[in-house]
Amino acid sequence: MQQQKPEMRRSLTRAGISLIGWCGLLGALTVCLMGLSTFVAPDFWLADNMSFFLTQYLMAALAGVIGGLLGLFVSHRFKLLYRFFWLLSLAAFAALVAQTSSRTQTNTISPTALADGRQPLKIISINIEHLFLGDEVLTTFLEREKADIVVMQEVLWWLQERRWERLGLPIGSTGQNGFPEHLQIGELGGLAVYSRFPIVKAETKVIQGKLPAGANVYYDADRELLSLTLDTGGPPLQLVVIHPDSPRTEPRWQNKRDYLDELDKVIERLRNENSGQILAIGDWNSSPWSGRFQETLSTNDLATAYPGGWPRNTRFFFDYRLHQILGAPVDQFGASSDLQIVDVTLGPDIGSDHLPLIVELGLVEPAAD
Repeated sequence: MQQQKPEMRRSLTRAGISLIGWCGLLGALTVCLMGLSTFVAPDFWLADNMSFFLTQYLMAALAGVIGGLLGLFVSHRFKLLYRFFWLLSLAAFAALVAQTSSRTQTNTISPTALADGRQPLKIISINIEHLFLGDEVLTTFLEREKADIVVMQEVLWWLQERRWERLGLPIGSTGQNGFPEHLQIGELGGLAVYSRFPIVKAETKVIQGKLPAGANVYYDADRELLSLTLDTGGPPLQLVVIHPDSPRTEPRWQNKRDYLDELDKVIERLRNENSGQILAIGDWNSSPWSGRFQETLSTNDLATAYPGGWPRNTRFFFDYRLHQILGAPVDQFGASSDLQIVDVTLGPDIGSDHLPLIVELGLVEPAAD
């Protein structure tokens, strides 16, 4: 019996490694197929939503392929079948890496510094998830950043007003606490823009959404699209603030696509009327790998960039400390070709379930007299 124990341990070790290998290969194939579906079937709700988690799928698939590689060093009952599945999972992983990398580079440019010593225009976009605009963490962040334009989504302006009134504070806080002096609120109160530059023109377009079955009384399917013309001292900046519906059900996914269809029309009209300097920014509720997001950029000749060159999670679930794992990159921007992208970074946790997106741009120089 004592002589059999080492052999039994070796047998159990081989069986454990074999099990890890098979689980790794099957898991890698599963997540790769889920990830690849977003490229194969971008016009289907579930496949399009797979694009939110491509970073997680890539990491899981890599772990599965490595686990499968360990299994090649032990004997298997179905040796040839195991090798076939390992090669298949490796090929699926390589295809997912290639597709994700290609989509990441589509309509993407590298930020470049301003060559003439000019200061870039700084825009901060935050989905504040109903956070009070007078919150100390938020105002401290804004005071430090000194942004020229602050764009906010999920504001619930009527609730903000009540909070300011209850605290006996000036409504809006324009020109103080890090907020620039010019303010524009969307018609539905969900979007707000603070600007250092005068707002020459403002227009809110309300996109009526379809109410999904079983929606609770707090859900509002209607969304607004806010477009502003800002006087920057040179050619005007056309700012479009975005926040479509979250595509967590198929009807809401369709609401988002209807919203983006209207966005394309608004940008086309702005381009025809004003010719350039268009910035579309906000919580797109779309990942950079979504075919529909890239379609809007391509159709309107807009470019984007990412912090460090790769999309980072801006929306997180449960806890900020888990945002690298349990999150998705949904806060985006698109800039017309006459806007120079100088830098793109993310801000810290400010109490919302989104991180601030910080974009620095170079504007067209005013014409010489």
